[in-house]
Amino acid sequence: MFPLGRSSLGFLTRIAVLALCSWILVVPSPRAQETGGFPGFLQHLFGFGSKPQSPPNANAPTSPRARTTRRTGQDFVSPSATRALSGSGKTHVEKSFFITVLGDSLAISAAQGLSEAFADKPEISITDVARDLSGLTRDDYYDWPKAARDLAAGKQRIDVAVVMMGVNDLQPLRDGGGTLDPLSEKWQALYGERVESLIAPFRDKHIPVLWVGLPPMPDEKFNAQAIALNEIYREHVERAGGKYIDIWDGFADQNGQYNAFGADVEGQRARLRSGPNGMYFTKAGSRKLAQFLEMDIRRAFDKGKTQNDIAALPPDIEQEADDINAEIRREMGADKLLGNGLPSVLKPETGPILSLTARPTAANAALVGAPGDMTALGGDQDRNGWLGHSAEPQLGRADDFKWPKP
Repeated sequence: MFPLGRSSLGFLTRIAVLALCSWILVVPSPRAQETGGFPGFLQHLFGFGSKPQSPPNANAPTSPRARTTRRTGQDFVSPSATRALSGSGKTHVEKSFFITVLGDSLAISAAQGLSEAFADKPEISITDVARDLSGLTRDDYYDWPKAARDLAAGKQRIDVAVVMMGVNDLQPLRDGGGTLDPLSEKWQALYGERVESLIAPFRDKHIPVLWVGLPPMPDEKFNAQAIALNEIYREHVERAGGKYIDIWDGFADQNGQYNAFGADVEGQRARLRSGPNGMYFTKAGSRKLAQFLEMDIRRAFDKGKTQNDIAALPPDIEQEADDINAEIRREMGADKLLGNGLPSVLKPETGPILSLTARPTAANAALVGAPGDMTALGGDQDRNGWLGHSAEPQLGRADDFKWPKP
């Protein structure tokens, strides 16, 4: 053997230390084997050598929570959709208010519009008895006054009668053995009588009648004739006790002339008139036509409903209500009421009217401070005011503008 020097021993020592460190790093511990050995150690420490994760299996089942889809809300629901949904329930509602529509082809559109307008009121019934090509001039084709008498005397209940006609009436009227030219003076008088004879049976039965006027017409001559018919309707309908419904402006342009387009019931621009001659109504036009009738019909409906509710009160509740009202009258001073329930001294709705500029009067209506007594109400002030002169300012008063101040 060769003797080893100090430098040789140091070299061997370093080799041994390096070998020991290499053995420690290469031989994994049981914990290192579980976590992937040395590569796993480096992965956790520095992220080296990490393998990309495989994508999830598309065919793997998902949980019910993961499969739940999110519902999106609806920002706006049109009024017409709301009415249709509210009236589409399965609950059966008995009809309690009945509307009958009479007239020509325009009345058919009115009935369709009313059916849509009152879709939210299933208790309201719309009965369409209109006949196409009918009117008041050709009673040999269809006699509307006779039909009105039959309807008013029939068993079918009618709460409101709606009438719309006129597009077929601009033709000669038979009068005895001769005929009358359209819109002549005698023609208008006879036509107005037929309008009143149609309303009379409903008036006698206390059935309100709503007579709808004609809208603007595309033909200039026909448009002028429609205006003349509307004047006849307005005069004779009101004379017979009905109510004339003017729809002209709702279907006219800014100049009052025919316009096939316009705002619908929701304020959107839509086509309102259609047909071969443009005189008929689209669905949107029919709905807008019904809008002119809604207020009067709903008022009649609410009035009838209120009366029915009061009449349906049990006798004991009705008597209790009367007793409460009698007690209220006693607390308010029943001894001051007359036999008919009116106060003995009626309080005027307004007080006496007093002028701020006229001269005051005495009890005998004589002027206070009349000429000859000019100092009755204040000396110089009253006298100057009566003569039209301003009063002299007094020292220290607000109207004393002398400067400098004394």
